[in-house]
Amino acid sequence: VAVVEAIMPQDYYTKNLIASQADQRVLKDFLAEKLPRLAAHFETYGIDVSLVTFNWFMVVFVESLPSDLLLPLWDAFLYEGTKVIFRYALALFKYKEDDILKIHDSTEIYQFLRFFTKTISDSRKLMNIAFNDMNPFPLRLLRNRRALHLERLQGELRELEK
Repeated sequence: VAVVEAIMPQDYYTKNLIASQADQRVLKDFLAEKLPRLAAHFETYGIDVSLVTFNWFMVVFVESLPSDLLLPLWDAFLYEGTKVIFRYALALFKYKEDDILKIHDSTEIYQFLRFFTKTISDSRKLMNIAFNDMNPFPLRLLRNRRALHLERLQGELRELEK
């Protein structure tokens, strides 16, 4: 309950999941900035990473990572908040970036993305990528991006309701 009420953004688990949707757009922005080759590869093959990452964010990786990777992530998440989810999502992609870039078929990319987190075994390397390679990662930037995408989504929802 504390995670939902105190750590995750408001409207994350509501009926329309608007804050959750906003975070997926923020992740795509960060992916383009931090891992531009991978983002371009996904764009080329029409890959919507949110089909994989949405669940990561909703359950903070509980169903996606083995416990030896999950526990340090959760320690950081409980200390630093949702910024850690973005750091680790990007770190997971960075960890397997070379493998993903070798795949040149959208179906195969999706198949790889569905299970690749289970193939990661070096928690120290993953943490190093999350907290060193992904720097700088200012909380203010995350908040601003969230607000921007939340506003856009609210506008889109208003248009749909007309």
